[in-house]
Order: sequence, then C-alpha cells, then structure tokens
Amino acid sequence: WSLMFEQHLIDHVTNSLHELADFVNVADAGLTKEVKEGDYDGLVECMGHLLAVKERAADTDSMFDPLKQTIELLKIYGQELSEDTHTLLQELPEKWTNTKKISVTVKQAVAPLQANEVAIIRRKVTNFDVRQHEIREEFRKTAPFDFNSTNYYQKLDKWHIQIFAMEEEMHALMESAGLFEVNIPDFKQLKACRKEVCMLKSLWDMICLVTSSIEDWKTTPWSDINVENMEMDSKRFVKDIRTLDKDMRAWDAFSGLDSTVKNMMTSLRSVGELQNPAIRERHWEQLMQATQVKFVMDEDTTLADLLALNLHNFEDEVR
Repeated sequence: WSLMFEQHLIDHVTNSLHELADFVNVADAGLTKEVKEGDYDGLVECMGHLLAVKERAADTDSMFDPLKQTIELLKIYGQELSEDTHTLLQELPEKWTNTKKISVTVKQAVAPLQANEVAIIRRKVTNFDVRQHEIREEFRKTAPFDFNSTNYYQKLDKWHIQIFAMEEEMHALMESAGLFEVNIPDFKQLKACRKEVCMLKSLWDMICLVTSSIEDWKTTPWSDINVENMEMDSKRFVKDIRTLDKDMRAWDAFSGLDSTVKNMMTSLRSVGELQNPAIRERHWEQLMQATQVKFVMDEDTTLADLLALNLHNFEDEVR
C-alpha cells in the first residue's frame, strides 16, 4: 500500500506538469495567431484559448507549491523524480505567467472584433427568443391536446422535428454566447414545448393501448364476455393513468382517457349484473325503453351492442 501510494503521488506530479506543459504550448500557439477582421473561425478559436486560460488560471496558480511539497515528501521515502520532471517544475511557472500575459494582450487586441461579434450574438438571441414564443403559441394551438384529435402521431413527429431543429440552433447560440461571455435567457418556451411533446407521446401511447383493448373487447359475443378479466385490466389502466404526469390533467385528451376507462368500468359492472340468470326477455325490453336504444338479444349480440346502451348512464336502472 505504501508503494502504491508513493507511485500514485509520482504519477500525480508527473502527469500534472506534463499536462500543463502541453496546455501552455497549445495556448501559446493559438494565441499568437493573427486574427483578421471577418475571420469568424479564427476569432472563435482565439476566444476558446482565452476562455481556457481564464478557466484554469486559479487552479494552475495554486498548483506549484503543493507539487513541490509532494516532491519533498517523496524524497523522505527515498523516491526521486526524473530530471525532466524537475526541469518542468522550474520552467513552467515562468511559462505559465508568460501565457497569462499573452492572453491579456490578445484579449485587448481582439476586443473590437469581440464587441462586434457580441452585438451579432445578441441580435441572434433576440430573434431566437421571438421565434420560440411564436412556436410556443403555434404548439398550443395545433398539438394534439384534444381527445378527438386525428393523426396525432404524425403531428407529434412534425413537432418533434421542428423542436429538435430549434434546440440545435439554441445549443449553437449558447456555445457562441459562452465563448463571448454573453448572458442569454433560459428559453423556457422552447423547453416547455419539448417537455409537453414528450408528455403527449406518453399520453397518446396510453390512449391507444386503452382504446385498442376496448375495441377488442367489444367484439366479444355476449355468452363469452368475461367481466372479471376485463375489470382487472380496467383497474390496471386506472393505475397506469395515475402514474402519468400531473401536468397532463388539464388537457382534454387526458380527461377523455380518464372518462373512457371510468365509464367502461361502470358499464362492465352493469354487464356483470345483466349476466344474472334471473334476467328475462321482458327485462331487456324495459332496459331498451329506459335507454332509448333498440337491439336484438341473441347469440350474435356482442359487448359493443350492450355498450351502445350507454350503460354507464343507467347503472341504477340496470340494478
């Protein structure tokens, strides 16, 4: 363990110094390149180097003394570092100071170009902010929030592509703004669209699952209806609906789904009661009069025929 810890400290000192040496060489080479007016890529590269120097300044300024102390500690335990490492430790503080001086000079030199680019970025941000509000308004109007919406998956796909394109643009803007130290808003409208398009996808998946199951049940002949199994599935649907995001509850699509399942459960209770062997032909006649719906009760009668009676509205009459 002692040898492992000594080796760890040796690696830490060596790697820290070599990493800084590489950084200084790259930064010096990048910062000494001339940036001409109109050379956006050159300016971005230069700003990247300036930002990198600024970000690591505090850590690098305070790294040399601890490294020297680590080397002294290793000497006590008979561990001597290479000549190359000692040379780096002597030369790097001066080289690092020189790099910081170059960055200050370069920053002053590119200040006019930077100011010009900052103005352009701010214009882009303002324009993007207006567009994200417009998209939010359009999203609220055309996204499939209604339970009776058609082509909902196509609409969601279209919105996903549109929002994704805007997000790509937003990330590029944020990157530019970070480089040129421009404060930008949070673009909450676009983020709200992204959140809601994902929520709508989950909601419509659930609606499709529920409605396709109910459509399948409707084809079941009267004699084969297994109310108990259908009720168990309906209870599971209710449970799954409760796990959906609470923000969906204000939407018509969610209300429609919730009502569909609850009405189905009520209807199934009534169907279960109508399967009672005590039910006679005259009782069916009375039920048809109460519901104002006519149908013939025979072996071809399916659950769909019974659901057409809207039994969820006549639970007391059925009982």
